[in-house]
Amino acid sequence: MEPDVDLPAVGLRPMTRADFPDLLRWRTAPHVARWFPSTEAATLALIEARYGPRVDGRGATRMFVVEAHGRSVGFLQDYRISDHPEFAVLTPDPDAIGVDYAIGEVAWLGRGVGLRMLQRWYAVAHAGYPDATTYFAAPDHRNTASRRLLVKAGFVEGTWFDEPQRDGTVATLVGHTLAAASVLGLRP
Repeated sequence: MEPDVDLPAVGLRPMTRADFPDLLRWRTAPHVARWFPSTEAATLALIEARYGPRVDGRGATRMFVVEAHGRSVGFLQDYRISDHPEFAVLTPDPDAIGVDYAIGEVAWLGRGVGLRMLQRWYAVAHAGYPDATTYFAAPDHRNTASRRLLVKAGFVEGTWFDEPQRDGTVATLVGHTLAAASVLGLRP
């Protein structure tokens, strides 16, 4: 059987400071900015201040670039939720590994990149957090594309909760959990 050439080869690689111009462009793209509100206009200096420590390994959050056919098309970040006390009370398992992501390149939306990204991420998450038993994502309740993706990737939709945003608004998020063993072939 011939491989389906329409399905993108997707990978994750650690983000570097050289990726910040792309990250800025992705974060300010209307389809992404809607889900990542900010009180400040995004600038390269702001991106460097916020994400620099993370990519330098001085933060609790790991940053990755999503690649499709070798092209940088988006970003993913993961973190142990208990390392962020403001989020730990919002999840059923504070030791879960949280994941946030966005496909920043419009041309790659709806082409299967998101599902493959999460499938690649399971192994990356396990390597970085081998003791984690649960993965957690909480998209905005209006982000139906992300919610569908998570369910397709094996996450179970759960609690709806309100989270204060940096811009002073409140977002209603929907928690999604996934047992790590279910996708890694591990014994629970």
